[in-house]
Amino acid sequence: MTAGWAAAALLAVASPAAAEDSAPSLAAWHGSWSGEGTAFGKAATATLVIEGAPDGSATALAYRLAVPGTPPIAYAAEAIYRVDAKGRVRGNWTDSYGRTRPIGGRIAGAAWHNHWGSADVEIGRSTYILEAPDRLVVSDSVLQDDGSWRIFATLRFQRTP
Repeated sequence: MTAGWAAAALLAVASPAAAEDSAPSLAAWHGSWSGEGTAFGKAATATLVIEGAPDGSATALAYRLAVPGTPPIAYAAEAIYRVDAKGRVRGNWTDSYGRTRPIGGRIAGAAWHNHWGSADVEIGRSTYILEAPDRLVVSDSVLQDDGSWRIFATLRFQRTP
């Protein structure tokens, strides 16, 4: 009986640590990334920096997109994300045009899905798929009036040192 109680006590002490180790987070996406692909139907390049926020309670993202052409497109955004114990993501995205959008999403394995915006302006989604620890594919789309999604950007990123 004493051995059973001792084992139960050890499991009770070990369980919180094990739960913390497996808590959902965006840590797998943290790093500096450089990518290329298409945005708005044209060739594009982009960078992402994803890292722990200064206070340690969230993840910060900085995004830069360049689309050459006439006129060229230079877009930048910053976001803060918080992940709860169920893998739900909440945050805000603020861009170089002065727009701030609420974000709600979810982590599922190597996929990080976000929905952003509001019905009075536009609703979009962004998906961040880790194909490998050093390869990331990001796809952005916007909800159309007929309920379909139109992809407006797909970029393939490599983790940079």
